[in-house]
Amino acid sequence: MGLCAVAYVLQGLPGLDRSGNNLNQFSLDFLLSGVDIAFYDQYYRFVAAAFLHGNFLHILVNLYALFIMGHQLEAVVGRLRLIGLFLAGAVGGNVLSYVVNGLETSSLGASTAIFGFFGAFYVIARRMRADTTQILILIVLNFAITFSLSSIDRWGHIGGLVAGTIVGAIYAYMPARRGGAEAAAVLTLIGVLFAAAVVKTSSLGLPV
Repeated sequence: MGLCAVAYVLQGLPGLDRSGNNLNQFSLDFLLSGVDIAFYDQYYRFVAAAFLHGNFLHILVNLYALFIMGHQLEAVVGRLRLIGLFLAGAVGGNVLSYVVNGLETSSLGASTAIFGFFGAFYVIARRMRADTTQILILIVLNFAITFSLSSIDRWGHIGGLVAGTIVGAIYAYMPARRGGAEAAAVLTLIGVLFAAAVVKTSSLGLPV
């Protein structure tokens, strides 16, 4: 949350668009851009874009969701695992968006990671035999919003949910006291996602 807030302040430096969307050079350097990934190998954008937001309402809604979901998940999995989950959800969502949309990919925001939180929360709650009705309703409602607004990166949300669900399963079902194995599994997942992005870039047939 702190990094999102700092990034938003940097986005508000000279270059703020009149419409209220932060389009200064800092934003352009770090948002999810298929062109910059494909032509300039800027794969760091799969992570960096999750800390940027388009306007005040965007960051307000996402920080609220991160606080509510993150607080509950951290109480169960701990801070380090929560960070791993955030990164996996962000990368999973942004990579799927790039794989589907290619050079037309352009988005930003922490919602990919938030959907990762949704997926992990559901799996962990199931493992703990807790009531999952509320989280399922929350997922459905958020997808209803996702598919009702053309400005939202739908594939990013889907990818975030899938990646978060996988990480949630790792945390919920790996044997206790296997923190090293959990970390290796999450890092492997993130590595596979980056590899998928590289394969996508290669498939575009761009000049070397």
